[in-house]
Amino acid sequence: MLTTGYANSRTPETGTEIDVHNPPFRAGGGYAVGIRIDVEPPTRPIMFGPSFLFWNNLTGDPDPYADASYFQIELGGRLSARTRTLPTLYTGIGAGYTVSHGEKVAKLDGMKETFDGSFPTGSFHFGVKSHNQSGLSIVAEGSYHLGLDKPRGRQAIGPASAWLVQIGIGLDLLVGSARP
Repeated sequence: MLTTGYANSRTPETGTEIDVHNPPFRAGGGYAVGIRIDVEPPTRPIMFGPSFLFWNNLTGDPDPYADASYFQIELGGRLSARTRTLPTLYTGIGAGYTVSHGEKVAKLDGMKETFDGSFPTGSFHFGVKSHNQSGLSIVAEGSYHLGLDKPRGRQAIGPASAWLVQIGIGLDLLVGSARP
């Protein structure tokens, strides 16, 4: 399953040496890209599998005199309960490990600050998935991703909780009577 969409993130948490009243990044929006494998046992109302997710914050730059960028990469897995209707409705949870990175570059002198973090994450998701005879499926999904730990280190950044809305396309490898 390949997905893309919009990410609306909150202000990332920061390490001890970063001013919490003037953080380098604030809440904002960006895009999301995901790749996942949904295993759907034909006799069970569940889906599960590994997932990869990238999302960024392009509009959360609080400083007019600097350019800032922030992103998170999440590797994990998901478990969903699904209906056997057409289209399939599903909801579930996910868990993984996330790496975050941020950069802030002053426009005047080009001075660059970098911020990195890594932490466990969790997610809740809900969506709808179509099925057809060609084996292609379309998915629309909403999800909420949150960090399960605080930044470690003085210049550490993240996690930033985020709502994601994505659409995608997938290839169903089981066809015919094996399909829900």
